[in-house]
Amino acid sequence: MKKLLLIVAAVVVLLVAVALIAPMLIPMDTYKQQIARQVEAATGRQITIEGDLSLSILPRTQVTANQVQFANAAWADAPQMAELEQLQVRVNPFALLSSQLEIESFVLQQPVIHLAKNAQGEVNWQFEGSGQASGEPTGGDQPARDTGTGGGGSGTGPLQDITLNDVRLVDGTVTYRDAQTGQTTEITDVNMTVSLSSLDSPMTADGALTWNGETIDLEAEVTTPRQLMAGNQADIVANISSNPVNLSFDGDLVNAPPRRIQGEVELDVPSIKQLADWAGSPISSPEGTLETFRLAGTVDAKGQTYGFSANEIVFDEITGEGQFAADLTGDKPWLSGKLALAEMNLTPYLPAPTEKAEGGGSEEDSGDSSGSGGAQDPAQWNDDPIDLSALHAVNVDFDLSVEGIQAREVTVGRTAMQMQLQDGRLQADLSELNLYDGTGKGRVVVNARQDTPSLANTFQLQGLNAQPFLTDVAGFERLEGTGAMQFDVQASGKSQKALVENLNGTGAINFQDGAISGVNLAQMVRNVKSAFQNAGSTQKTDFAELSGTFDITDGVLKNQDLLLLNPLLRVRGEGQADIGARTVNYRLTPKAVATTEGQGGQVQEQGVAVPVIIEGPWHNISYRPDLQSVIRDAVKNPEQIKKTFEKVKEGVEGGTDPRKVLEGLTGGGSGSSSAGTDSGDSDGGSAEEKAKDALKNLLGN
Repeated sequence: MKKLLLIVAAVVVLLVAVALIAPMLIPMDTYKQQIARQVEAATGRQITIEGDLSLSILPRTQVTANQVQFANAAWADAPQMAELEQLQVRVNPFALLSSQLEIESFVLQQPVIHLAKNAQGEVNWQFEGSGQASGEPTGGDQPARDTGTGGGGSGTGPLQDITLNDVRLVDGTVTYRDAQTGQTTEITDVNMTVSLSSLDSPMTADGALTWNGETIDLEAEVTTPRQLMAGNQADIVANISSNPVNLSFDGDLVNAPPRRIQGEVELDVPSIKQLADWAGSPISSPEGTLETFRLAGTVDAKGQTYGFSANEIVFDEITGEGQFAADLTGDKPWLSGKLALAEMNLTPYLPAPTEKAEGGGSEEDSGDSSGSGGAQDPAQWNDDPIDLSALHAVNVDFDLSVEGIQAREVTVGRTAMQMQLQDGRLQADLSELNLYDGTGKGRVVVNARQDTPSLANTFQLQGLNAQPFLTDVAGFERLEGTGAMQFDVQASGKSQKALVENLNGTGAINFQDGAISGVNLAQMVRNVKSAFQNAGSTQKTDFAELSGTFDITDGVLKNQDLLLLNPLLRVRGEGQADIGARTVNYRLTPKAVATTEGQGGQVQEQGVAVPVIIEGPWHNISYRPDLQSVIRDAVKNPEQIKKTFEKVKEGVEGGTDPRKVLEGLTGGGSGSSSAGTDSGDSDGGSAEEKAKDALKNLLGN
């Protein structure tokens, strides 16, 4: 036995001697060649150690290599993927006898790493023989790696423990070049320190880097590293802090497919504009906007499904909360969520009104529809193709509610909308809508499933304040009052112009206690000439009720039953508006009646009718009386006109002589012309003069 022990001792001494002496006897170039062959066999890339290489086995196994270069992919611009000023690795060989890996030192000095993607999408960190397609991400639903722990045990395979003492990356630089986007990114001053006393103790990582002139501090802690390595749930705390953005996470991670992460997340951006400028995509906005952004909530991601519940959303002065989810397991991403926002003021984000060159008013208030000159240039519908390809990119199921919206002078109350997008068809339902002092609901459908997209709108609105509503929706400023509106329209086309020209549908309006600005029909009954001299300025026709229905066919809106009730007037209207051509051709027929009743009065009263023609392009509408129609009606039924005079006299305060009322219709007086004027003389006098003479002859002067 003693002899056997001596033999064993001799062998051990010999092995120790070899371990101590061999590194000094074997040339370093031999080690370099062996390292190069092993690395090339594993990666398909060449590694070169230009500087000194030192190796020692006992009492500590240590390798120090200087000026190390690792070749890049053949297609890359930079010849080297990685360059190291020095690599130093020192381990405790005796700890391996106890199945423990004790890294006493692992230091990378001044590494320079060049990452790249070519125009075909290949990446240079994908090596030959790695068993992964170019650019294909790891993780997802791929099979879990065998950790040697019997499927989720607490061990780490052959190694029972790991210790990291001096693990550092010093003064590193990382560049990334994307040939597909032309983007180049450089990160400098990368410094990182990792510390781990054992797999059952927290592992910490602290470091910093510089990007675009800003320093980013990084902190992370894994409280249970052994569980993380075994593919079990591990607690993780991470913080990223900088002047432009701060991000923190406190939660759990499962590092085994399907990988899962869940926990509390906080994102704080002091200035969105500063962040965008730092990221290389500067944006401009009015002062005080696009500043603060804060998001806090809980994230829960598993495999290719992601969820986030936000209990705090802050965007400048806008606040809210919501839930969001994304499922990437199918052929097309599926997004869903619910967002609830408090009252928000959009006015600061809207462009300032454009001032007129003269007069001091804004362009949006400068419309002149009197036909007296100075009209703006006509607007045109856009004929550019509408790109709806985004509707095929994802499927969406989303709910949005807003307590209130302020946009300049426009105030919208609580609004709730449900939006569904599936395979190119978008449907938005307004289940609750409070706007312009009224309420309503509606639906918008955009269908891009066919080659020619289609659009359908259905709205029911009641209690509306008409003027601000129609001004904002259709640019029509001439109707005042409170009432209801409903319409159901459809259109198809590949451009805005095509959609308008193919617009079809029906609708109805009913407004009460309002006015039509631009013309005073009541004054017209008293004096036609002066009424139309100032049409389009301060003229106004009050009404107790205004109602009608309309049909739209191929972009042309037609109305046949407009009815306006005024204490001394009954006004009927019919005509059309060519939406595609942006023109109007409409006829209003007011009749003087012998009652002061307005809403609910007799609408069949016979009276003196002086039709009004409203025509022209939207940007320059004109008004004129149809006096020829007055002549025709007077000749057909003169006795009925005389009866109407008596009724008018009874209904007019003060008993005004009906002769004067009729004379006022033509702007004449008792001395303007003689009763014997021959109105049938076709060779002399204007149509207006002929109308005067014809009406005066009916009176018998």
